[in-house]
Amino acid sequence: MKAQLAHKQHNRWDEWIPEMTLALNTNISDTKCYSPAYLVQGREPRLPTALFDEVALGTGTKQSDPVSKANELQEIFEIVRHRLARAGEDQRRYYNLRRRPWKPRVGDRVLVKQHPLSKAVDNFAAKLAPKYGGPYVIVDFPSTVIVRAKILQTLHLSELKPYPNPEDPNPSTFHRQAYE
Repeated sequence: MKAQLAHKQHNRWDEWIPEMTLALNTNISDTKCYSPAYLVQGREPRLPTALFDEVALGTGTKQSDPVSKANELQEIFEIVRHRLARAGEDQRRYYNLRRRPWKPRVGDRVLVKQHPLSKAVDNFAAKLAPKYGGPYVIVDFPSTVIVRAKILQTLHLSELKPYPNPEDPNPSTFHRQAYE
């Protein structure tokens, strides 16, 4: 959104923060079906375009008593909680579709995901660097998802991938995987 608002004035993006905040707070979420402003304030805010309307919106409506408004908001909160839980389940299911469980053992060789930074002075582009380095040997498991390798660094399982077996009949698959 910042890029769309700033267009060619990249040094002035911070001038658009109020507009970005208004857009985010009044955007009706597909998951929740309500805007964040409504869920926090119990009403939709008046938008800048409403200031120029001949008749202000909502002036002819009957005011509801606080108890009925509180009951209405409680019902809405329950609907939103249910929708968020369902969306979380959907996201978990789609994420796990391609996820393969992998549990290395002590002594296994693994590749470790690298996080290099670009450095123009050295003509180094991180985008072109190898994604994984190693191989390193697993030394210990401080927890179920934390691994200690011989590089004297504690790593998360998501940062590792198995090092291929030297007897692998197709070594080109390793070379391709190391740069994915």
